[in-house]
Amino acid sequence: MAEQAPTLAGCRALIIDRASEMRSALGQGLSACGVTQIDYAMRISDALARINQSGYDVVLCEYDLGQGFDGVHLFETCQRHQLLKPSAIFMVVTGERRLAQVMSAAELAPDGYLLKPFSGGEFVARIERALGRKGRFRRIDDAVRAGDYLAAIAACDKAIADAPPDMIDFRRMKGRLLAQVGEHAAARDLYRELLAERDAPWALLGLGRAQFALRQFDEARLCFQQVREAHELVIEAYDWLSRTLAAQGDAKAAQAVLQEAVRRSPLVAQRQRALGRLAHRNGDLAGAEQGLSQAIELARNSFWRDPAVYGELARIQLERGDLGAARRTGTRLKHDFRGDVAADVVVQLVDAAVSQQLGDDNKAERDKARVLLTQACEQLDGWVDAPAGVLLEAAHACCAARLRDLGEGYIRKALRADHDNLELVASVEGLFQALGDAEAGRALIAAATQDILELNNQAVRAAQAGDLAGAAERFVQALGSLPGNVQVLLNAVHAILALVNRDGWHPQYMVLAEQYLVRAKQLDPANGRTRQLIDAYRRTQRRYGVDAPTAAGDLAA
Repeated sequence: MAEQAPTLAGCRALIIDRASEMRSALGQGLSACGVTQIDYAMRISDALARINQSGYDVVLCEYDLGQGFDGVHLFETCQRHQLLKPSAIFMVVTGERRLAQVMSAAELAPDGYLLKPFSGGEFVARIERALGRKGRFRRIDDAVRAGDYLAAIAACDKAIADAPPDMIDFRRMKGRLLAQVGEHAAARDLYRELLAERDAPWALLGLGRAQFALRQFDEARLCFQQVREAHELVIEAYDWLSRTLAAQGDAKAAQAVLQEAVRRSPLVAQRQRALGRLAHRNGDLAGAEQGLSQAIELARNSFWRDPAVYGELARIQLERGDLGAARRTGTRLKHDFRGDVAADVVVQLVDAAVSQQLGDDNKAERDKARVLLTQACEQLDGWVDAPAGVLLEAAHACCAARLRDLGEGYIRKALRADHDNLELVASVEGLFQALGDAEAGRALIAAATQDILELNNQAVRAAQAGDLAGAAERFVQALGSLPGNVQVLLNAVHAILALVNRDGWHPQYMVLAEQYLVRAKQLDPANGRTRQLIDAYRRTQRRYGVDAPTAAGDLAA
């Protein structure tokens, strides 16, 4: 009996491959399966940009993407930033001689491997098997894209209760969803149950992440160490182990682990930035400069670039006494971020720091430094939701200029903007250690974050109890004092959309939801949850027959 091609009519696909003939062959295979919307990418930066903008149903990606990049790391990046729908198929295309290496690195489990050379029948069969595994996730998609994560978890529970052959996939999805809604204790318990039944590195990673979120650092460290020892190509375990060691105060061990990760997988901007920061904390200025320089180079053409990294690099170059390098970093920042408000502030801070160093024997330069710093601070003070990284750079500049009270004010704002960012907390601790006042730093961090956690937790508890109106109102009130906190912004949108989808259209709340989404996208363009909630916002509009244009197109995909 002839094999029938699976129906993918209406699906959207992305093919990522450097070779035009392979792109063509894969495109023909998908067309034979009914796909009519097919996009193509040759470079990883183009692929990430497309995935971030579109909700693809199928992604076919060549393993070897050139210059050290590979398809498995692209998949891991998509998972880390929640860029893929639960039901999306991600398949790695590779030659047989590469298969063992690919599979050993792929404990985060793409949906399959397509071995070259392959026939049309083999292609169809692989797609069909992947569809069979992932098709049942579509109802979870619907709940997630409607902003109702609790309904998505309930859908997982219903599927698990039916004891399907692919029950492990639904349990795995449930663990991921529990982490997304902040139910880290429940996620921890689920992963423990899974590990009692089978040895699964992805479950051990999930358990470690949950324990890290619960500040159970000793247990988290053991999980990540076990994954690294048993599966040395799972680079995510190195990243999390380094993060855990740093959170425990062992910056030297954290740097050593991350150096090993960079040796194995150097072309990840966030990894290089983390390594640069750790090196700086450990007094390794050459290593810090190298790591941050690499981070800037790798992120220049991506949506993860951040002007604050240039400020960090310039500070380190000035510590090394290299004024010329710091000036070049400032010039490069101007070039890379033309017209960007945050970049303009960082440029002024860099120029002020250069003039400050030149001012040791030159009053004109000292005066220039004061003027530049004053201008940067005036811009920041008029900015409602300045990014935490820029605020921290301003704090460094103020403390260096012996304006500690002003610097501490910016530190408080930075912590309130990104209170759960342990790397930010570590940077603040490092700043106070350099000032010789570590205890004051710990006290400031505790005071700045406690109120935020309580405000956020009160609203979350109200939502869990079914009081969606109360949860929405608490989040709205919290944002009066936390306008730049992305986590609170997105939690507010989630609560508003859940309320509107349950109780009916509410124009005032929907206007607020749009404003919050615009702000969150501006503050953290790489945040996958923002993208999901933008989609949920649009779906809610369509459900109630509202097709109003979004503000200035700021929510455009």
